[in-house]
Amino acid sequence: MFPKTSKSGFYLSLILTVLVLLQTRAGLAAPQIRIDLERETRKKVAVAITDFVVKGPGADVLGLGKEAKKILKKDLMLSEWFSPLQEQVFEELEKMERSGSKVDYRSWHQVGAQWLIKTEYSVLAKGKGQVFTFRLYDAVNKRFLLGKRYNASRDLLRKIIHRFADEVVMQLTGKRGLAETQVAFLNQENAGKEIYLVDFDGHNLRRVTRDHTVNLSPAWSPDANWIVYTSYAAHNPDLIMIDTTGEKRQTLHRLPGLNAAPAWSPDMQRIALVLSRDQNSEVYILNRDRQLERLTHHFNIDTSPTWSPDGKKIAFTSDRSGTGAPQIYIMDSVKGDQSKVTRISFGSGYNDNPAWSPNGDQIAYTSRVGKRFQIRIYDLNTHQSQVVTKGSGSCEQPSWSPDGRFIIYRKRENDRYNLFIQKVGSGRARQLTFSGKGHSPAWSPYFKH
Repeated sequence: MFPKTSKSGFYLSLILTVLVLLQTRAGLAAPQIRIDLERETRKKVAVAITDFVVKGPGADVLGLGKEAKKILKKDLMLSEWFSPLQEQVFEELEKMERSGSKVDYRSWHQVGAQWLIKTEYSVLAKGKGQVFTFRLYDAVNKRFLLGKRYNASRDLLRKIIHRFADEVVMQLTGKRGLAETQVAFLNQENAGKEIYLVDFDGHNLRRVTRDHTVNLSPAWSPDANWIVYTSYAAHNPDLIMIDTTGEKRQTLHRLPGLNAAPAWSPDMQRIALVLSRDQNSEVYILNRDRQLERLTHHFNIDTSPTWSPDGKKIAFTSDRSGTGAPQIYIMDSVKGDQSKVTRISFGSGYNDNPAWSPNGDQIAYTSRVGKRFQIRIYDLNTHQSQVVTKGSGSCEQPSWSPDGRFIIYRKRENDRYNLFIQKVGSGRARQLTFSGKGHSPAWSPYFKH
């Protein structure tokens, strides 16, 4: 049986209380303060983040306020929607307003702030955690936008800051931000490859598996509670499911030979995978009742399935073109290749690792370009593809962020493998891992609150 979707979500230990604050006028997400996601804004929103002010009798001996402000500033920068103002630009104005509750919108706008964030927090006695109260203001339109209060223990500090940062992005765009998301990936160990998780900002690295063997192709469940992958722990490439804590684990499928390249359907009712039971690798569907349905029927290799967001199509890799070179194809998720199969990759003798975008209009994949591998993105509307990575090294194994704005991929340089995040449409990439041993990144869906 596949797991049931958890209604409680990933952060069961986080106690969240929303502070409903008075609004100057109705409609916090008015159309005029949102950005049309169909067009990229040229300028980022200039946001002023004031010092976090401690309230109450408890002293902040650990400097939680400074740490929390640093996390929030980085989250908003990494979202690539915001440009935090330098503190020296508004330090005098901040001092004037520190003891009062009013906001001088005109003065904040004059120093260059479009949005303003003010935060108060209190440290609870006897190590019971802290309470953070955030307020977000629109200095341009002179309005209060959002108020949130979070009560959490010390070890959940990063999570509550990430959560508020995502709320700020939602106020601007109508979509949640990515600060709470995580990336699963394989890290090369002495005894094989193990699954690790890391936050979007590169912090909170933790090991999930301790199989002491070769693991392959981690893939998230749509509810973000489980990771399915291939493991050689039982001396056969079996399909394993494990929760994100690494504590719950079960074998989903075990046939002699390959049980690999899993991909969960959007409704969590099916898993596409590759089996070698037919003396050749073919794409199958594993249903909730553990029954198999074969999707491909070709004497050449078929592998690397990825679902369209509506669950109606599957893109996959195959060398069925007759050239002995793998290409990317699309087939129906029910009829398989017994119905129409469409090839979408051209102009390269090697294409693999397709990843369907969450918006459904693009497919990223690995492509050989010259002597290196690069990431191409195919547009399903224009039927055109373009190379989106550049520079030295080979870029492979793309995975999309849940909002469809970023991709993560593995980059090889001088026999070192690290993960990089790149905004689609931008040539700049941010390095996420530094061990030199990172492989097969898989970006999480949004976690349930």
